[in-house]
Amino acid sequence: MTGAATGGDTVPGGASGARGAKPSVLLLSTATRWLGTARMPRMLARAGFDVALLTPRDSLAEKSRYVSRIGFLSPTTTPMEWLFSLIQFVEAVSPRLVIPCDEMVVRLLIALVDEPPAGIEPEVKARLTALITDSMGDPRFYATSIDKTLLTSAAEALGVRVPPHAVATDAQDATAHAEALGYPLVLKRRFGFAGQGVEIVRSRDELVRALPQLSGPDQLDLGELRPPQFLMQKFITGPYHSQALVALRGVPLAGFGWERFAATAAEKGQTTLLRFVHSPETRAASDTLCREFGMSGFFNVQFVIDRSDGKAYLLEINRRVVTHIHLGERVGRDLGKALFAALDGAPVAEEAAGDGKLPGPIVVFPREWLRDPRSPLLTEFPVDVPWDDPELLEAMLALRHEQQ
Repeated sequence: MTGAATGGDTVPGGASGARGAKPSVLLLSTATRWLGTARMPRMLARAGFDVALLTPRDSLAEKSRYVSRIGFLSPTTTPMEWLFSLIQFVEAVSPRLVIPCDEMVVRLLIALVDEPPAGIEPEVKARLTALITDSMGDPRFYATSIDKTLLTSAAEALGVRVPPHAVATDAQDATAHAEALGYPLVLKRRFGFAGQGVEIVRSRDELVRALPQLSGPDQLDLGELRPPQFLMQKFITGPYHSQALVALRGVPLAGFGWERFAATAAEKGQTTLLRFVHSPETRAASDTLCREFGMSGFFNVQFVIDRSDGKAYLLEINRRVVTHIHLGERVGRDLGKALFAALDGAPVAEEAAGDGKLPGPIVVFPREWLRDPRSPLLTEFPVDVPWDDPELLEAMLALRHEQQ
């Protein structure tokens, strides 16, 4: 895996305030360039949390002045080494919650609860399991919520609309399902993110070529050996909507909807311009999944809106921080404050969804700037620049040199 851990290497971070009086949260990351991780400390610190970070060195997030303590991870490690580093840092900062910031962390935390490795003292194991359960919710539904071959059928059983689908195990099986579903199709590995582990195929020949690419070993498998399985979904044309939420023990606390208005690529690209949306259908579906899966923490539910009939179809759930979660404050949905209030026992009064006026589109920085520094979007719309976090801004600007 990338960004592996060694223990005991901690340093003080930025000036986020005195430790001790504030509840601590621990951001967990194995990636260095994820924008969502870097923008979370400000939201959490302003909500009242003391923010700690466990990350590989030279990450964007470590530059944030809102991080109070940092544990560094070594360049390479095994999952077991990562686990022992996690144990050491948890003991050092005593977090109220841990917050997974990328897909690898989600997989590692779930594996720790579902199949705890031998050699961990029972008391330590019990404390970690309780911390992860408090942070992520009901362990019975961890696998169902992130394994794409399980989620679609489970969501459909709950009344959430999903694309026509099937699960295939080999080329012969996939070909038969493809004939029944019809092209174009979306093929998905069990685990993936940001378009990785996903292929869009428009013919039998493309299907046959794509299957081997999705069959090989992947870091997110965590070394698990099992026959390959693929989710096959009918490709639906339309805009992509998401609901970003925070919850506690299956109770949604706050959330907001947004649409991918422009992206780095047409079909599997990352959002570079988003607009906020009122979407009662996707919010209701997200709330249903949250309650039925007993989810806690920050997560994002993705949908596609069928251009032909305007209906929303579930695509996946991200049980982690995503790039845009910090933008909720712009629409009166500060997810960090909602979580802080709930942990403090205060009632959370989220605004009614309604049809109130929403702010206009906003450019994702530095993603659009890195894509095209002369993009007209940068002057046509507001740009989400971290002006009050100068070292983070400097690190983001330096990403331009990494592209050259």
